[in-house]
Amino acid sequence: MRDQLQYYPTGVRTAAKAWAKFRRPVRHLCDPSAGKGHLIRHAQEGFPGVPDDELPWVAEIEDTELQEGRFRTRLRDYARMKFSNLKEVSAIEIDMQHHSSLKELGAKIIGYDFLQVSSLATVSNLIMNPPFQQGCAHVLHAWDVLYDAELVAIINAETIRNPFSQDRQRLCSLIESHGSVEFLQDEFTDEVERTTSVEIALIYLEKIPGQYLDVDALMGNLKRGDNRYSEIDVDTCNALALPGNFIQDTCFRFEQAVAAARRASEAIAISDHLSAGLGVTLEEMQTKGVGSDFREVSGSIREAANNDFKVRYDDLKKRAWAQILRSTLLTDKLSNQARRKVEASSQEIYNLEFNAANIHGFLSGVAQSLGDIYQEMILMLFDSIIERSSDNAVFYKSWKSNQKHRIGMRLRKTRFILPRFRVGFSKNLDYEDERFLADIDKAFHYLHGGVGEFDGLVQACRKNPLGTGERFSSRYFEFRHYKAGTMHFYPKSEEVMNKLNRFVGRLRNWLPGDMEEANSDFKKQYEKGESFTEEYLAACRKARTSIYDRDNQAYKLLRSVQGKDFGEGTPELDRLEQAIDLIHEKHGLHCGPALTGSTASTAIAYQPQIEEGATRSTTNEPEQLLLLAA
Repeated sequence: MRDQLQYYPTGVRTAAKAWAKFRRPVRHLCDPSAGKGHLIRHAQEGFPGVPDDELPWVAEIEDTELQEGRFRTRLRDYARMKFSNLKEVSAIEIDMQHHSSLKELGAKIIGYDFLQVSSLATVSNLIMNPPFQQGCAHVLHAWDVLYDAELVAIINAETIRNPFSQDRQRLCSLIESHGSVEFLQDEFTDEVERTTSVEIALIYLEKIPGQYLDVDALMGNLKRGDNRYSEIDVDTCNALALPGNFIQDTCFRFEQAVAAARRASEAIAISDHLSAGLGVTLEEMQTKGVGSDFREVSGSIREAANNDFKVRYDDLKKRAWAQILRSTLLTDKLSNQARRKVEASSQEIYNLEFNAANIHGFLSGVAQSLGDIYQEMILMLFDSIIERSSDNAVFYKSWKSNQKHRIGMRLRKTRFILPRFRVGFSKNLDYEDERFLADIDKAFHYLHGGVGEFDGLVQACRKNPLGTGERFSSRYFEFRHYKAGTMHFYPKSEEVMNKLNRFVGRLRNWLPGDMEEANSDFKKQYEKGESFTEEYLAACRKARTSIYDRDNQAYKLLRSVQGKDFGEGTPELDRLEQAIDLIHEKHGLHCGPALTGSTASTAIAYQPQIEEGATRSTTNEPEQLLLLAA
């Protein structure tokens, strides 16, 4: 049985190398080829016997001790236990004899045969040592069933070195586009339960959803049959602010229209058949040169009725789905980008049967995705404001210590300026500009914890004359619009601006999870960022080697965190980092973690290991997102 299942437990050194690949915080770990749980156990025990310099997150911490009352703690020993107490651990193991060992480690058994598991959408990190003979199949299946997660796999190196099959070629392509591979020799020869001399490939992949809303995932379980509608979940309707009878009424009208269309198609088919039996008109006889005994060939009444009905039915189904897609759900809840993503996939949605079960399945998926949708909307808003004008950005030294360019950004608290708001012949902004303003309002309304309708920027722009430079007011902003198309925004709530900045800063690891983990100097340079930024930029200008050098650090930094900056160097960011260090030295600022009590241990040992450019979070619920911004 052991040979049949290719059971080769992972040694502690190999496990350490695998765990070191993770860049994001580990929230929900899954080992889908768990065995007895060696990969999990080694992490829980702090990788005993592995030197500090072989654990990257340990080696970067100064080898000192922290005094806490009468106890002394070695910081590196504390950091070694980074993965020892994960909140959620899942395991899949085909050999039931190992299940008791896995449960002792606190792992929840969620399946037996990994290749039969259809979804791991809630998993944030997956680590696996699959059977060597099936390594490619297991890694590809893991990629397909994950949604937004990191994947680390230990497989036979021959799988990558000899990509003779389509599956192996696909795996190589995934590695090239979404990760990396490291080849290791003699990892299963010493200090392991079973030995083998096979060379291994240590694979890292990161799967990030490409859009704000995964329409394919939402429609995956919806049916194409003629199911009658059932009771609609009240919580879903409440989450999306839909009237309680909205879906039932739409389904009722659709069914009545379908029944009438069916009768009409049958009546038309019968009428056409009987008309053909009467022959043709005198004019047609003259045109065709036939006599009164001429008859058009008439086909099957049933076939004619079915063909006519199909055209009518498809049109009715498109009309009915359009009522759902353009309901207040998509205009009031979703961001402009998410709405366009759904509408771009409308043809796929039109293929579904229009019934309450399918509508409910689709809307439930949207409701469950609201957390991700709002997260992406806030990130997009933040990035759009900076992309339209880098003068809106305030810089500060990032909390993260192992980033190449250790720089964070936030928006100015009291005013930001955006260009290119065009006024059309109607004296109003064009549609896309209004949608952009609506997204600003949605993000602020969400961060403010608001519910229901309100007069936002779009309504204020429609009610007031634009291009005059006069100061007008909406719920969350005062604003001015000038003839050149520039708009100045003055947020009414500094608290909401702080929430937005903290929200983005924590997602991108520019800020700690709790500002109490930071010392007073870190807080000072963050809070007084406007005045310090002026000094940073002045120092940058002095450091330019040529007057033709352009300092666009905000744009460069934004491209970097979005993973779009593939240039060989970023001299603007190098200059800015040096300028920040220079100004901090001038003011005597030493930014870092708080140096007293257990907060320091937590801040240092549990600092997130996410590489520059990673911005995603696995947070799904709106309530959790609000806590993140709080």
